[in-house]
Amino acid sequence: MAYYSKDYDLYLGSTQSFCHLCGNVHKLVDTQIVSKDNEVFLRKFCPKCGESMIKISSDLDYYRKCESYIKAPDLPEFYNTKVVRGCPFDCGVCPQHQNHPCLALFNITDECNMKCNICYFSSEPNKGNHRSMEDIKLMLSNLLKVESQPDLIQVTGGEPSIHPQIMEILRYLKKSPVRHLMLNTNGIRIVENEKFVKELKSLGGGFEVYLQFDSLNSDTLRNIRARDMKQIRLKALAMLEKYAISTTLVCVVKKNLNDKEIPDIIEFSRNYRCVRGVVFQPVQSAGRVEAKDDYRITLSEIRSIIVADEKNPFTCEDMIPLPCDPHKIGVGYGAKKMIDGKAQIYPVTGKIPKEIVTNHAGTIAFEQDRAFIKTIIETVSLDTAMGENILKDKIKQKLFCCWPSFLAPSDMGYENVFRIVIMEFSDIYNFDSTNIKRECNFMIEPHKIIPFSTYNMGIKFSQ
Repeated sequence: MAYYSKDYDLYLGSTQSFCHLCGNVHKLVDTQIVSKDNEVFLRKFCPKCGESMIKISSDLDYYRKCESYIKAPDLPEFYNTKVVRGCPFDCGVCPQHQNHPCLALFNITDECNMKCNICYFSSEPNKGNHRSMEDIKLMLSNLLKVESQPDLIQVTGGEPSIHPQIMEILRYLKKSPVRHLMLNTNGIRIVENEKFVKELKSLGGGFEVYLQFDSLNSDTLRNIRARDMKQIRLKALAMLEKYAISTTLVCVVKKNLNDKEIPDIIEFSRNYRCVRGVVFQPVQSAGRVEAKDDYRITLSEIRSIIVADEKNPFTCEDMIPLPCDPHKIGVGYGAKKMIDGKAQIYPVTGKIPKEIVTNHAGTIAFEQDRAFIKTIIETVSLDTAMGENILKDKIKQKLFCCWPSFLAPSDMGYENVFRIVIMEFSDIYNFDSTNIKRECNFMIEPHKIIPFSTYNMGIKFSQ
Protein backbone atom coordinates (compact mmCIF):
# COMPACT_ATOMS: atom_id res chain seq x y z
CA MET A 1 0.00 0.00 0.00
CA ALA A 2 1.35 3.46 -0.94
CA TYR A 3 2.09 6.04 1.74
CA TYR A 4 3.19 9.69 1.85
CA SER A 5 6.56 10.80 3.23
CA LYS A 6 6.56 12.78 6.45
CA ASP A 7 9.95 14.27 5.55
CA TYR A 8 8.87 16.11 2.42
CA ASP A 9 5.81 17.02 0.36
CA LEU A 10 7.02 16.98 -3.25
CA TYR A 11 9.86 15.41 -5.19
CA LEU A 12 11.21 17.99 -7.65
CA GLY A 13 14.20 16.27 -9.18
CA SER A 14 17.57 14.57 -8.71
CA THR A 15 21.16 15.80 -8.68
CA GLN A 16 24.40 15.11 -6.83
CA SER A 17 25.99 16.96 -3.94
CA PHE A 18 28.65 16.55 -1.25
CA CYS A 19 27.98 15.36 2.29
CA HIS A 20 28.42 18.34 4.61
CA LEU A 21 28.31 16.04 7.65
CA CYS A 22 31.53 14.19 6.86
CA GLY A 23 32.97 17.10 4.85
CA ASN A 24 34.08 14.89 1.96
CA VAL A 25 34.53 16.99 -1.19
CA HIS A 26 36.21 14.15 -3.08
CA LYS A 27 33.11 12.01 -3.61
CA LEU A 28 29.63 13.02 -4.75
CA VAL A 29 26.51 11.60 -3.10
CA ASP A 30 23.11 11.01 -4.68
CA THR A 31 20.73 13.84 -3.87
CA GLN A 32 17.07 14.61 -4.37
CA ILE A 33 15.52 18.07 -4.62
CA VAL A 34 12.35 18.09 -2.53
CA SER A 35 9.94 20.59 -1.02
CA LYS A 36 8.43 20.75 2.43
CA ASP A 37 6.07 23.44 3.75
CA ASN A 38 6.71 25.63 0.68
CA GLU A 39 10.51 25.46 1.16
CA VAL A 40 13.02 23.59 -1.03
CA PHE A 41 15.71 21.22 0.25
CA LEU A 42 18.57 19.05 -0.92
CA ARG A 43 17.93 15.56 0.46
CA LYS A 44 21.36 13.88 0.51
CA PHE A 45 22.17 10.18 0.84
CA CYS A 46 25.68 9.57 2.18
CA PRO A 47 26.77 5.90 2.62
CA LYS A 48 28.72 6.92 5.73
CA CYS A 49 26.50 9.54 7.40
CA GLY A 50 23.06 8.55 6.17
CA GLU A 51 20.33 10.94 5.05
CA SER A 52 20.48 14.71 5.60
CA MET A 53 18.52 17.76 4.46
CA ILE A 54 19.76 21.27 3.61
CA LYS A 55 17.43 24.16 2.75
CA ILE A 56 18.24 25.82 -0.58
CA SER A 57 15.17 28.03 -0.94
CA SER A 58 12.55 29.43 1.41
CA ASP A 59 10.06 29.92 -1.43
CA LEU A 60 8.86 27.06 -3.65
CA ASP A 61 7.07 29.45 -6.00
CA TYR A 62 10.23 31.50 -6.54
CA TYR A 63 12.24 28.30 -7.04
CA ARG A 64 9.85 27.32 -9.82
CA LYS A 65 10.05 30.82 -11.27
CA CYS A 66 13.84 30.40 -11.44
CA GLU A 67 13.36 27.21 -13.40
CA SER A 68 11.21 29.08 -15.91
CA TYR A 69 13.94 31.71 -16.42
CA ILE A 70 16.65 29.29 -17.54
CA LYS A 71 17.78 30.32 -21.00
CA ALA A 72 19.86 28.77 -23.74
CA PRO A 73 23.50 28.68 -22.59
CA ASP A 74 26.22 31.08 -23.73
CA LEU A 75 29.07 28.61 -23.94
CA PRO A 76 32.82 29.19 -23.49
CA GLU A 77 34.71 29.69 -26.74
CA PHE A 78 37.49 27.31 -25.66
CA TYR A 79 37.92 24.48 -23.15
CA ASN A 80 41.12 24.15 -21.13
CA THR A 81 40.35 20.70 -19.69
CA LYS A 82 38.80 17.43 -20.82
CA VAL A 83 36.02 15.42 -19.23
CA VAL A 84 37.83 12.75 -17.20
CA ARG A 85 36.01 12.34 -13.88
CA GLY A 86 33.01 14.54 -14.61
CA CYS A 87 31.68 17.69 -12.96
CA PRO A 88 33.02 19.25 -10.76
CA PHE A 89 36.35 17.43 -10.78
CA ASP A 90 37.39 18.56 -14.27
CA CYS A 91 37.04 22.32 -13.73
CA GLY A 92 39.28 24.36 -15.84
CA VAL A 93 36.84 24.96 -17.83
CA CYS A 94 35.59 21.63 -19.28
CA PRO A 95 33.04 20.87 -22.05
CA GLN A 96 30.34 20.02 -19.50
CA HIS A 97 30.09 23.62 -18.32
CA GLN A 98 27.01 25.45 -19.57
CA ASN A 99 28.05 29.08 -19.16
CA HIS A 100 30.76 31.50 -20.15
CA PRO A 101 32.58 33.83 -17.72
CA CYS A 102 30.11 36.68 -17.13
CA LEU A 103 32.40 37.83 -14.32
CA ALA A 104 36.14 37.07 -14.47
CA LEU A 105 37.95 37.39 -11.14
CA PHE A 106 41.69 38.17 -11.14
CA ASN A 107 43.14 37.32 -7.73
CA ILE A 108 46.34 39.40 -7.81
CA THR A 109 47.58 38.85 -4.23
CA ASP A 110 47.02 36.76 -1.11
CA GLU A 111 48.19 39.68 1.03
CA CYS A 112 45.67 41.77 2.96
CA ASN A 113 45.77 44.66 5.43
CA MET A 114 42.96 43.03 7.42
CA LYS A 115 42.15 39.59 8.81
CA CYS A 116 38.39 39.31 8.46
CA ASN A 117 36.46 36.60 10.28
CA ILE A 118 34.91 35.78 6.93
CA CYS A 119 37.39 35.54 4.08
CA TYR A 120 36.92 33.09 1.24
CA PHE A 121 40.67 33.15 0.50
CA SER A 122 41.92 33.12 4.14
CA SER A 123 43.93 36.25 3.33
CA GLU A 124 45.78 38.20 6.02
CA PRO A 125 48.79 40.48 6.61
CA ASN A 126 52.20 39.13 5.60
CA LYS A 127 50.74 36.40 3.40
CA GLY A 128 52.37 37.88 0.32
CA ASN A 129 52.22 36.15 -3.07
CA HIS A 130 51.73 39.25 -5.23
CA ARG A 131 51.12 38.08 -8.79
CA SER A 132 53.66 39.42 -11.28
CA MET A 133 52.77 41.33 -14.43
CA GLU A 134 53.78 38.23 -16.35
CA ASP A 135 51.17 36.28 -14.35
CA ILE A 136 48.54 38.93 -15.10
CA LYS A 137 49.32 38.78 -18.82
CA LEU A 138 49.01 34.99 -18.81
CA MET A 139 45.71 35.25 -16.92
CA LEU A 140 44.30 37.72 -19.43
CA SER A 141 45.52 35.63 -22.36
CA ASN A 142 43.84 32.57 -20.88
CA LEU A 143 40.58 34.47 -20.33
CA LEU A 144 40.56 35.82 -23.89
CA LYS A 145 40.84 32.28 -25.27
CA VAL A 146 37.70 31.31 -23.38
CA GLU A 147 35.90 34.65 -23.70
CA SER A 148 37.22 36.94 -26.42
CA GLN A 149 35.11 39.93 -25.31
CA PRO A 150 34.71 39.70 -21.51
CA ASP A 151 31.81 41.49 -19.90
CA LEU A 152 33.39 42.08 -16.49
CA ILE A 153 36.81 41.71 -14.95
CA GLN A 154 37.00 42.17 -11.20
CA VAL A 155 40.44 42.61 -9.64
CA THR A 156 40.42 41.01 -6.22
CA GLY A 157 42.65 39.36 -3.60
CA GLY A 158 43.54 39.55 -0.68
CA GLU A 159 43.37 43.33 -0.77
CA PRO A 160 44.32 44.22 -4.35
CA SER A 161 44.89 47.92 -3.66
CA ILE A 162 48.08 47.11 -1.70
CA HIS A 163 49.69 45.33 -4.66
CA PRO A 164 52.76 47.42 -5.58
CA GLN A 165 51.75 47.41 -9.26
CA ILE A 166 48.01 47.88 -8.80
CA MET A 167 47.66 50.84 -11.19
CA GLU A 168 49.81 49.17 -13.83
CA ILE A 169 47.58 46.09 -13.58
CA LEU A 170 44.37 48.12 -13.79
CA ARG A 171 45.59 50.13 -16.79
CA TYR A 172 46.72 46.97 -18.56
CA LEU A 173 43.36 45.26 -18.05
CA LYS A 174 41.46 48.44 -18.96
CA LYS A 175 43.12 48.38 -22.39
CA SER A 176 41.92 44.83 -23.00
CA PRO A 177 38.62 44.04 -24.78
CA VAL A 178 36.77 43.96 -21.41
CA ARG A 179 33.61 46.08 -21.26
CA HIS A 180 33.77 46.88 -17.55
CA LEU A 181 36.55 46.73 -14.94
CA MET A 182 36.02 46.54 -11.17
CA LEU A 183 38.32 46.87 -8.17
CA ASN A 184 37.20 44.87 -5.11
CA THR A 185 38.44 46.69 -2.01
CA ASN A 186 37.93 47.22 1.72
CA GLY A 187 38.41 50.97 1.16
CA ILE A 188 41.38 51.56 3.46
CA ARG A 189 43.76 52.82 0.76
CA ILE A 190 41.00 54.96 -0.74
CA VAL A 191 40.71 56.74 2.62
CA GLU A 192 44.44 57.02 3.27
CA ASN A 193 45.71 58.01 -0.19
CA GLU A 194 43.82 60.61 -2.20
CA LYS A 195 46.45 60.44 -4.95
CA PHE A 196 45.46 56.80 -5.44
CA VAL A 197 41.80 57.85 -5.82
CA LYS A 198 42.81 60.39 -8.47
CA GLU A 199 44.64 57.62 -10.32
CA LEU A 200 41.51 55.46 -10.17
CA LYS A 201 39.50 58.36 -11.56
CA SER A 202 41.94 58.63 -14.47
CA LEU A 203 40.86 55.17 -15.63
CA GLY A 204 37.71 56.83 -16.98
CA GLY A 205 34.38 55.25 -17.86
CA GLY A 206 33.90 51.54 -17.64
CA PHE A 207 35.68 51.38 -14.27
CA GLU A 208 34.00 50.81 -10.92
CA VAL A 209 34.87 50.25 -7.26
CA TYR A 210 33.32 47.20 -5.58
CA LEU A 211 33.34 48.37 -1.96
CA GLN A 212 32.88 46.07 1.02
CA PHE A 213 29.90 47.38 2.99
CA ASP A 214 28.42 44.73 5.24
CA SER A 215 26.77 46.84 7.91
CA LEU A 216 26.14 50.25 9.41
CA ASN A 217 26.62 48.81 12.89
CA SER A 218 30.05 48.79 14.55
CA ASP A 219 29.48 45.61 16.57
CA THR A 220 28.28 43.75 13.48
CA LEU A 221 31.35 44.87 11.55
CA ARG A 222 33.58 43.57 14.33
CA ASN A 223 31.82 40.22 14.07
CA ILE A 224 32.26 40.00 10.29
CA ARG A 225 35.52 41.90 9.71
CA ALA A 226 37.20 41.62 13.14
CA ARG A 227 37.39 45.41 13.14
CA ASP A 228 35.04 48.37 13.31
CA MET A 229 35.17 49.55 9.71
CA LYS A 230 32.25 51.98 9.85
CA GLN A 231 34.23 55.22 9.63
CA ILE A 232 36.56 53.79 6.99
CA ARG A 233 33.58 52.89 4.82
CA LEU A 234 31.92 56.29 5.26
CA LYS A 235 35.15 58.14 4.46
CA ALA A 236 35.79 55.90 1.45
CA LEU A 237 32.30 56.63 0.12
CA ALA A 238 32.84 60.36 0.64
CA MET A 239 36.06 60.17 -1.38
CA LEU A 240 34.43 58.16 -4.18
CA GLU A 241 31.54 60.63 -4.24
CA LYS A 242 34.01 63.54 -4.43
CA TYR A 243 35.65 62.09 -7.53
CA ALA A 244 32.42 60.68 -9.02
CA ILE A 245 33.78 57.13 -9.28
CA SER A 246 31.10 54.53 -9.97
CA THR A 247 30.68 52.36 -6.88
CA THR A 248 28.82 49.21 -5.93
CA LEU A 249 28.33 48.36 -2.26
CA VAL A 250 28.78 44.65 -1.51
CA CYS A 251 27.43 43.06 1.66
CA VAL A 252 28.09 39.57 2.96
CA VAL A 253 24.91 38.56 4.79
CA LYS A 254 24.78 36.35 7.88
CA LYS A 255 21.36 35.32 9.15
CA ASN A 256 20.41 36.79 12.54
CA LEU A 257 23.31 39.21 12.33
CA ASN A 258 23.01 41.76 9.51
CA ASP A 259 20.04 40.46 7.49
CA LYS A 260 17.73 42.88 9.27
CA GLU A 261 19.92 45.74 8.02
CA ILE A 262 19.28 45.00 4.34
CA PRO A 263 16.53 47.65 3.99
CA ASP A 264 18.66 50.24 5.84
CA ILE A 265 21.68 49.59 3.61
CA ILE A 266 19.58 50.02 0.45
CA GLU A 267 18.10 53.23 1.85
CA PHE A 268 21.55 54.49 2.85
CA SER A 269 22.95 53.81 -0.62
CA ARG A 270 20.45 56.22 -2.13
CA ASN A 271 22.26 59.15 -0.50
CA TYR A 272 25.18 58.84 -2.92
CA ARG A 273 25.22 59.85 -6.55
CA CYS A 274 28.23 57.59 -7.21
CA VAL A 275 26.52 54.40 -5.97
CA ARG A 276 25.22 52.24 -8.81
CA GLY A 277 23.65 49.63 -6.56
CA VAL A 278 24.04 47.08 -3.80
CA VAL A 279 25.10 43.43 -4.02
CA PHE A 280 24.07 41.02 -1.25
CA GLN A 281 26.03 37.77 -0.88
CA PRO A 282 24.71 35.07 1.47
CA VAL A 283 27.62 33.85 3.59
CA GLN A 284 29.45 30.90 2.03
CA SER A 285 31.32 28.15 3.84
CA ALA A 286 34.81 28.64 2.42
CA GLY A 287 38.23 29.79 3.55
CA ARG A 288 38.10 31.43 6.98
CA VAL A 289 34.33 30.99 7.21
CA GLU A 290 32.13 28.41 8.84
CA ALA A 291 28.64 29.15 7.56
CA LYS A 292 26.21 26.82 9.25
CA ASP A 293 23.26 26.62 11.62
CA ASP A 294 21.73 30.04 12.33
CA TYR A 295 24.16 31.96 10.10
CA ARG A 296 23.17 30.39 6.78
CA ILE A 297 20.73 32.35 4.66
CA THR A 298 19.34 31.68 1.19
CA LEU A 299 18.94 33.99 -1.80
CA SER A 300 15.16 33.72 -1.54
CA GLU A 301 15.20 34.84 2.10
CA ILE A 302 17.18 37.96 1.19
CA ARG A 303 14.82 38.61 -1.71
CA SER A 304 11.83 38.35 0.65
CA ILE A 305 13.37 40.97 2.96
CA ILE A 306 13.96 43.32 0.01
CA VAL A 307 10.48 43.09 -1.48
CA ALA A 308 8.82 43.40 1.94
CA ASP A 309 10.58 46.71 2.58
CA GLU A 310 8.15 49.55 1.90
CA LYS A 311 10.95 52.13 1.73
CA ASN A 312 12.37 50.84 -1.55
CA PRO A 313 10.30 50.57 -4.72
CA PHE A 314 11.40 47.06 -5.78
CA THR A 315 8.52 44.57 -5.66
CA CYS A 316 8.30 40.81 -6.23
CA GLU A 317 7.84 41.53 -9.94
CA ASP A 318 10.96 43.69 -10.02
CA MET A 319 13.35 41.21 -8.32
CA ILE A 320 13.76 38.58 -11.02
CA PRO A 321 16.06 35.57 -11.55
CA LEU A 322 19.01 36.30 -13.82
CA PRO A 323 18.59 33.87 -16.73
CA CYS A 324 22.25 32.85 -17.06
CA ASP A 325 22.22 31.43 -13.48
CA PRO A 326 18.68 31.95 -12.15
CA HIS A 327 18.90 29.90 -8.95
CA LYS A 328 22.03 31.73 -7.83
CA ILE A 329 21.58 35.33 -8.99
CA GLY A 330 18.55 37.56 -8.52
CA VAL A 331 18.43 41.13 -9.86
CA GLY A 332 16.33 44.24 -9.76
CA TYR A 333 17.21 47.08 -12.17
CA GLY A 334 15.90 50.60 -12.06
CA ALA A 335 16.40 54.08 -13.44
CA LYS A 336 17.85 56.55 -10.96
CA LYS A 337 17.60 60.30 -10.62
CA MET A 338 19.00 62.40 -7.76
CA ILE A 339 16.38 64.77 -6.36
CA ASP A 340 17.30 66.95 -3.38
CA GLY A 341 20.29 64.75 -2.60
CA LYS A 342 18.33 61.48 -2.64
CA ALA A 343 18.16 58.90 -5.40
CA GLN A 344 14.65 58.41 -6.71
CA ILE A 345 14.46 54.94 -8.25
CA TYR A 346 12.05 53.77 -10.92
CA PRO A 347 12.13 49.96 -11.25
CA VAL A 348 12.37 48.59 -14.78
CA THR A 349 12.75 44.81 -14.52
CA GLY A 350 9.14 44.20 -13.55
CA LYS A 351 8.01 45.89 -16.75
CA ILE A 352 10.19 43.81 -19.07
CA PRO A 353 8.59 40.79 -20.78
CA LYS A 354 10.44 37.67 -19.68
CA GLU A 355 11.12 36.72 -23.28
CA ILE A 356 13.40 39.74 -23.74
CA VAL A 357 15.49 38.93 -20.70
CA THR A 358 15.79 35.21 -21.36
CA ASN A 359 16.77 35.79 -24.99
CA HIS A 360 19.40 38.42 -24.23
CA ALA A 361 22.98 37.33 -24.96
CA GLY A 362 24.56 36.46 -21.63
CA THR A 363 25.93 39.09 -19.31
CA ILE A 364 25.38 39.99 -15.69
CA ALA A 365 25.86 43.67 -16.51
CA PHE A 366 23.29 44.29 -19.21
CA GLU A 367 22.50 47.72 -17.76
CA GLN A 368 25.49 49.01 -19.74
CA ASP A 369 24.21 47.70 -23.06
CA ARG A 370 22.59 50.75 -24.65
CA ALA A 371 21.16 48.69 -27.52
CA PHE A 372 19.52 46.37 -24.99
CA ILE A 373 18.13 49.32 -23.01
CA LYS A 374 16.70 50.72 -26.23
CA THR A 375 15.16 47.34 -27.04
CA ILE A 376 13.61 47.14 -23.57
CA ILE A 377 12.04 50.59 -23.82
CA GLU A 378 10.78 50.10 -27.37
CA THR A 379 9.47 46.57 -26.86
CA VAL A 380 7.71 47.30 -23.60
CA SER A 381 6.32 50.50 -25.03
CA LEU A 382 4.98 48.80 -28.13
CA ASP A 383 3.47 46.02 -26.06
CA THR A 384 1.75 48.49 -23.76
CA ALA A 385 0.58 50.88 -26.44
CA MET A 386 -0.74 48.30 -28.87
CA GLY A 387 -3.92 49.65 -30.39
CA GLU A 388 -3.46 53.13 -28.93
CA ASN A 389 -2.46 56.15 -31.00
CA ILE A 390 -0.08 57.83 -28.53
CA LEU A 391 3.40 59.31 -28.84
CA LYS A 392 6.49 57.66 -27.44
CA ASP A 393 6.92 60.19 -24.64
CA LYS A 394 3.32 59.50 -23.65
CA ILE A 395 4.06 55.77 -23.73
CA LYS A 396 6.77 56.24 -21.12
CA GLN A 397 4.31 58.07 -18.88
CA LYS A 398 1.74 55.32 -19.33
CA LEU A 399 4.28 52.63 -18.48
CA PHE A 400 5.88 54.06 -15.41
CA CYS A 401 3.63 56.92 -14.25
CA CYS A 402 6.55 59.01 -12.98
CA TRP A 403 9.02 57.66 -15.55
CA PRO A 404 11.74 60.37 -15.59
CA SER A 405 12.17 62.41 -18.73
CA PHE A 406 15.94 61.80 -18.79
CA LEU A 407 15.48 58.06 -19.38
CA ALA A 408 15.62 57.73 -23.14
CA PRO A 409 17.91 55.66 -25.37
CA SER A 410 19.69 58.81 -26.55
CA ASP A 411 20.86 59.99 -23.13
CA MET A 412 20.60 56.95 -20.84
CA GLY A 413 23.90 56.65 -18.99
CA TYR A 414 25.37 54.33 -16.40
CA GLU A 415 25.01 57.07 -13.78
CA ASN A 416 21.24 56.72 -14.20
CA VAL A 417 21.19 53.01 -13.35
CA PHE A 418 20.55 51.49 -9.94
CA ARG A 419 20.54 47.77 -9.29
CA ILE A 420 20.04 45.37 -6.43
CA VAL A 421 21.77 42.02 -6.92
CA ILE A 422 21.62 38.91 -4.76
CA MET A 423 24.51 36.61 -5.62
CA GLU A 424 24.60 33.23 -3.88
CA PHE A 425 27.59 30.91 -4.22
CA SER A 426 27.79 27.15 -3.79
CA ASP A 427 29.58 25.42 -0.94
CA ILE A 428 29.64 21.93 0.55
CA TYR A 429 26.16 22.49 2.01
CA ASN A 430 24.15 23.66 -1.02
CA PHE A 431 26.30 22.25 -3.84
CA ASP A 432 24.22 20.97 -6.77
CA SER A 433 26.15 19.28 -9.60
CA THR A 434 23.49 20.30 -12.11
CA ASN A 435 23.32 23.95 -11.11
CA ILE A 436 27.10 24.40 -10.76
CA LYS A 437 27.39 23.95 -14.52
CA ARG A 438 25.64 27.31 -14.93
CA GLU A 439 27.93 29.29 -12.62
CA CYS A 440 29.19 32.37 -14.47
CA ASN A 441 31.70 33.75 -11.90
CA PHE A 442 35.17 32.40 -12.67
CA MET A 443 38.56 32.62 -10.99
CA ILE A 444 41.14 33.23 -13.70
CA GLU A 445 44.47 31.43 -13.38
CA PRO A 446 47.38 31.55 -15.88
CA HIS A 447 46.32 28.25 -17.46
CA LYS A 448 42.84 27.47 -16.10
CA ILE A 449 39.58 29.23 -15.35
CA ILE A 450 37.59 27.73 -12.49
CA PRO A 451 34.08 28.52 -11.22
CA PHE A 452 34.37 30.69 -8.11
CA SER A 453 32.45 28.23 -5.93
CA THR A 454 34.44 25.10 -6.77
CA TYR A 455 37.68 27.11 -6.57
CA ASN A 456 36.90 27.84 -2.92
CA MET A 457 35.70 24.37 -1.90
CA GLY A 458 39.03 22.57 -1.76
CA ILE A 459 38.12 20.11 -4.50
CA LYS A 460 41.02 18.15 -5.97
CA PHE A 461 40.77 18.68 -9.72
CA SER A 462 41.72 15.97 -12.21
CA GLN A 463 43.88 18.26 -14.39
